Amino acid sequence: MQRTCFVCRNTYDKSDLMRLVVDDAGVIWPDLLAKMPGRGVYLCMGEGCLKALSDKRLGVLQRDFSPQLPQWEVLRQRMFDMLSQRLMQLLKSMRRCAVLGRDAVMHQMWDKERLLVMFAADAGGAVLRQVQDAITKRAQGAIKPAEQVQVVTSLLSMAELGQALGREKVSVVAFTERGSLKKLQQCSIWQQKLDDCCQIKKEKVIDG
Repeated sequence: MQRTCFVCRNTYDKSDLMRLVVDDAGVIWPDLLAKMPGRGVYLCMGEGCLKALSDKRLGVLQRDFSPQLPQWEVLRQRMFDMLSQRLMQLLKSMRRCAVLGRDAVMHQMWDKERLLVMFAADAGGAVLRQVQDAITKRAQGAIKPAEQVQVVTSLLSMAELGQALGREKVSVVAFTERGSLKKLQQCSIWQQKLDDCCQIKKEKVIDG
């Protein structure tokens, strides 16, 4: 099923877009699970679309909805915060398939499974280089059979990543569960794009 980004007007798979919903009070909400009632619009989360978004651009929603404007500055912060919450939920739900720490992640490279490798925002340079070297060797076929390895650098610190995964601190983690890998990667990339394109205030992760 495909939908059109309301900013660039390009068509994408529905699962690759962020749904935005306008509630009865005119507040625009990110619908990360695409399950909120009512009609919505879709945003591709591309760098160009995020940079182009403004209250003026959101004004096009007034043709079909009744959003209260201006609210882009509030919306982008709301998107960032809800992505942070969703990331923590996904990480906690994937603890059982998490491979934690540099040595364990590098050892996992010998396995044939598809991997998503996530670095903490403040992971040390040595950890980054060593794990990246292992990923490069696997990609070059030094470790066979080798399926794809995706890499993301999270905006979460080592302490925050550890909090989500039940440890004190985690600098790097690899995941092997296929079902949730795409959503975890997608949320991480969307949050990074928001941080790169917009001035976002990073809220402290709350325990629990």
